[in-house]
Amino acid sequence: MIRHIGGIGRSTCLGLWTLLAALGCSPRPADRGTQPPAALRPGVDSAANRLLVALRSDSRDSLLALMAEDVVIMPPNEAILRGKAAVRTWYEQFLTQWRTSKLTVSNREVLIGGDWATEVAVFEWELVPAGGGTPITDRGSYMQVWHHELDGQWLFSREVWNSSAPPPRTP
Repeated sequence: MIRHIGGIGRSTCLGLWTLLAALGCSPRPADRGTQPPAALRPGVDSAANRLLVALRSDSRDSLLALMAEDVVIMPPNEAILRGKAAVRTWYEQFLTQWRTSKLTVSNREVLIGGDWATEVAVFEWELVPAGGGTPITDRGSYMQVWHHELDGQWLFSREVWNSSAPPPRTP
């Protein structure tokens, strides 16, 4: 019979045992980290495709809907953007100068581990000055990190990209 354990009374000890038993018998939430990468890949691909559609259509709201609140983006030749508010400001400024006329991605590789996916690819992005004019083409590569949220959606969490073209001048 339990009377006294290291300064803990019998009722406290019984309460702890009851709590541990209840927790041990409770169903665990689904462990998404045990799903094989092949089962998670369609969700990552769907989110990545929606991101490309948002960029191709210059849709700020669609783009931001795919981003985590604590998103971090590292554009070439610029300061690091931290959080959705910073990305919104940056992208709104970008759209005052440029519109996407074409965006292609190639050599795409996706690595999935648990609730995280890393996407690496090469891009070609044709931009037209917002006021009209001759388009420019930027080529480079990027690395994006996606996170599988508790509600099942994949959100864009981190990105760094480089450009093989010199930074564009404001039109």
